[in-house]
Amino acid sequence: MEFVIQTIVSIVVVIFIVRYSLKSREINPMKDYKNILLFIVLEIICMLLGKYGENWGLPWWIYYPVPMILTIFFPIIYFRMRSREILTYFILTFISAPLIHIIFSFFIGWKNYMPFIHIPSIWEII
Repeated sequence: MEFVIQTIVSIVVVIFIVRYSLKSREINPMKDYKNILLFIVLEIICMLLGKYGENWGLPWWIYYPVPMILTIFFPIIYFRMRSREILTYFILTFISAPLIHIIFSFFIGWKNYMPFIHIPSIWEII
């Protein structure tokens, strides 16, 4: 159940970040359900690859960086982002993953979103 919730949160965050990054456009392409669906599928693939890549026998240099690279560069290329949009997108993207991990780790005790960064749970502290 943790993985499903983490995937849903990741999907929502990525869609929000892309939509926010493109807010200055006259017609925001993230208001189109086809683009939203595309990003839902992309995030599911990235999360599955990151979660199960090792179990599938893939080398670490595929299951770890490929989802990150897809998440970072696909929206930039797909939407042909301008420099200001790219800057906003980069900043929010690089803040979001550790923030999601901190929230899951500290408040819920789930430590597997970014397992290489140890955050004590509030339940461990109390």
